[in-house]
Amino acid sequence: MAASTQHRARRYQTYGNVAYQAEPVPVPNHRTAQRTGREAERVRRPRVQPRTRTITRPQVEVRPQGAVSPFAIVGILAVAVCALMLVMTSAQLAMVNDETVDLRASLSELQAEEKTLQTQYELAFDLSEIEKQLTADGSMVKAGPGQTVYLDLSEGDSVVYYHAAQEGIAGLIRQAEEFLSGILS
Repeated sequence: MAASTQHRARRYQTYGNVAYQAEPVPVPNHRTAQRTGREAERVRRPRVQPRTRTITRPQVEVRPQGAVSPFAIVGILAVAVCALMLVMTSAQLAMVNDETVDLRASLSELQAEEKTLQTQYELAFDLSEIEKQLTADGSMVKAGPGQTVYLDLSEGDSVVYYHAAQEGIAGLIRQAEEFLSGILS
């Protein structure tokens, strides 16, 4: 009865991954292991090699190439034109940005120069110096605290129109002299 309940395993002799012949292998239990200790050492289990699966690709029927749609050609051309315009506008934007940086730098330099020139101009035309010069030669007299000065505006406005203007810088200088002499006299 013990022999009938004993499980028997099968050992296969293999070459590669295909089994050829099945042989029963006795399963050792605690009784047989004591008797046949040497035999159990000699009997080794065969190495189990991993199964390799071959991959087969499904056979797909390829349809023949059809004609290219005119809408596809127009679409590809539109995308190419848009990409070209994008590249051109980004290049122009980079150039404008570079020019802006240069102009800002020159603006700050010009503002600094304006401040120095404004200061020089204000120092060149000092009103107190001009007043001293005009009062020294007698062309202008400063009114005293008790004096009353009247301005006569009773005459009408007058316009002088020059029919034959003189040419060049010399004519311009003569006209300026005449204008100043008319004001001062």
